[in-house]
Amino acid sequence: MASFDFLSLRFENISENENDTYSVFLNEGEDGPEMVWYDSMGDPIIEVGISKGEWDEVKKLAGECDVASWDGYSEMNVSEVAGFTLELEDGEGNIIWAEGAGSFPEGFEAFEKGIRSIFAGYFE
Repeated sequence: MASFDFLSLRFENISENENDTYSVFLNEGEDGPEMVWYDSMGDPIIEVGISKGEWDEVKKLAGECDVASWDGYSEMNVSEVAGFTLELEDGEGNIIWAEGAGSFPEGFEAFEKGIRSIFAGYFE
């Protein structure tokens, strides 16, 4: 599948393990792509410009995991801790929104692992 073109992405992964809980904001800024990575308490721990290659990898990952098909996904099991939220905005202001607790759309696991893999170098 082709890459999915967007201007910004906000993704929050909520896990039973605090070390695996994070959120990330990616944006196509005026000076190039940028990333803010937040810890489990919502505090920014990394704020950095990212390479066009990393930006393109995220777009490709979003296409491969078909995140556009997640639009409107909202499955909540309030007894579950693990969950996510995703918001993507394209250049025309269209927003894809998805959320879940204890339930995840097809491709979620690959997307979450892919995001971690793309930015793993920032945590070494």
